[in-house]
Amino acid sequence: MNQPFSQKATSLKIDLERILSLKEKALEEALAPLRFEEALELVLSAPWEKRAELILASPYPEGLVRNLPPVELFFTLKGSSLDLAVELLSYAKGSQIQFLFDFDVWFKDRIRPERVASWIILLFEAGEGRVLEWLAIADWDFVIAMLQKFVKIHKRPDDVELIEAYDFLPPYTLDDVYFVEFKEERLEFYFRRIIELIREEWPETYFALMESLIWELPVEVEERAFRFRNGRLADEGIPDYYTSLEIYTYIHPKRLSKIDPRTLALTGEERAPHTLHLIPYEGPQELFIVKVLSLIQDPFQRERIHQELAWLATKVILVDHPVIDGLEEVKRGLFKMWCHLNLGLEYLTEGNVILARDFLENYYLEEIFRVSGTALRELRKFALSLFQSKDFNPALLKYLDQPYAGYLQGVTVQKLNQVKLFNPVSIGTSEEFTEFSRVSELRMVRGYLEEIAYMAPLLEKGLGPHNNWIKEIFNANRNFDLNSLTWSSIILTSLANYLYNQEFIFRALPKSKWQEVFAKIVEVKDGKTFMKKAIKEGLYESFVKLARTSYYLEEELLKNYLDFVVELWDREFGFADPADPPDPKYQTLILIDLSA
Repeated sequence: MNQPFSQKATSLKIDLERILSLKEKALEEALAPLRFEEALELVLSAPWEKRAELILASPYPEGLVRNLPPVELFFTLKGSSLDLAVELLSYAKGSQIQFLFDFDVWFKDRIRPERVASWIILLFEAGEGRVLEWLAIADWDFVIAMLQKFVKIHKRPDDVELIEAYDFLPPYTLDDVYFVEFKEERLEFYFRRIIELIREEWPETYFALMESLIWELPVEVEERAFRFRNGRLADEGIPDYYTSLEIYTYIHPKRLSKIDPRTLALTGEERAPHTLHLIPYEGPQELFIVKVLSLIQDPFQRERIHQELAWLATKVILVDHPVIDGLEEVKRGLFKMWCHLNLGLEYLTEGNVILARDFLENYYLEEIFRVSGTALRELRKFALSLFQSKDFNPALLKYLDQPYAGYLQGVTVQKLNQVKLFNPVSIGTSEEFTEFSRVSELRMVRGYLEEIAYMAPLLEKGLGPHNNWIKEIFNANRNFDLNSLTWSSIILTSLANYLYNQEFIFRALPKSKWQEVFAKIVEVKDGKTFMKKAIKEGLYESFVKLARTSYYLEEELLKNYLDFVVELWDREFGFADPADPPDPKYQTLILIDLSA
């Protein structure tokens, strides 16, 4: 799909897909004639997963690695196999290596030791030269904070002889003054070598380091390291986690900030580096925003939008995936950015393409993104209110049918950025929950939630408290247990009892009456079995009467839910023979007393 703002622009007259399909020898031959600038442009235009092969097959592997923006190197390493990542890392310069630590080993404002260990091991695999180059420019506070996670320094008291100190101090020392205790034996080699390298290359720094490791408070050092780390990331155009949280703050749709025209790029101004290599939206349906973006032709507007997209994508990834194990988290973050931008734009413009173009040209993308959060916040608020309802016992919500249960689960989450759209056709897969991207999806889920809010008190008032249903389920010789109890099974079991003994009540139907009752419910049309029209109408009339006498009548909500129940029945028994129905033991729409 040709989408605007989804790939790095390239002026090279090269078929990228053909280049990426070449084998090792052919790839080297194809890249050999390229000048360095052309090779770098080609690498930056390629997907992260393919870059390592291009770099290592080119005539300038070291130059290409050292000239990659640090964030692009990070994602290139994440998209490469371990052996290729080590080879790429062997060409990296110290500032790039420090960026890897700054970007990947922090969780919010704390260092994660396991992430530090992973990068340290990779650095040593790439060669001690990389470790030295990093240590030469490394942030002092970060080095102290990092080492405090893995070592503890003991200083020999002045009044204690060396031979005596060996009895109670750790065995490893470089100077008979500072003794090093390694907290993790499997990592001893790496941190021992770091200390040795510092002593060999920077003796004066070594003694200051040892004293700092003894006396500096870990919390204070880590806090200083975090502040300096944020400054370095800001220089690369990357916000910190807490700044990024702004994308989920409330904004009123009518209070968006208009862009000052003076902020647009000036003619001839050097293009600022993008924070991320943006990848296209890969959802099942084309997004409204893609169509609108294709209408924007002004080069300065396109440049502004491209930079805003990269900035926004970075924030989404940092908040939703503060720990990045691979490219999958990055792709999910970019996918979410496209979806929520589309939702916010649709919400503001109601699908008007011309108005939407005006919004993209005159308002900040981050605020349009935040409008989607405002819409989702309202949906989530309504969903959570069901659990505090005084009209019914919230325990009833545990017995919802799908897709009602899934839609409710997707929006009743602890944090706003975790709100998801339930995908009924993908239950049990990684795609079971996806991102909201359209206003129609918001309205659909709201409709399901309103049906839940209406039917829950109606069921409880008309068919008794849910404790009675549970008692009936727990009786012996039932065809299903509490895990299979649903609102539809409560309604259909009550309907079966009404046809059996004129009582609309949730009670197990005797197995001996199953065939008789089943035949009363269904009829065959065009080779398929359906619930009889008269039965459906009787079901509707019964609930209408119940609503009028014990609650209130909301015809559309009531009809929608009962239509769902009937459709569920028709799907379950669409090929059943009325004269020879399936064994009741293996269906869960009607509770059966198997002993009667």
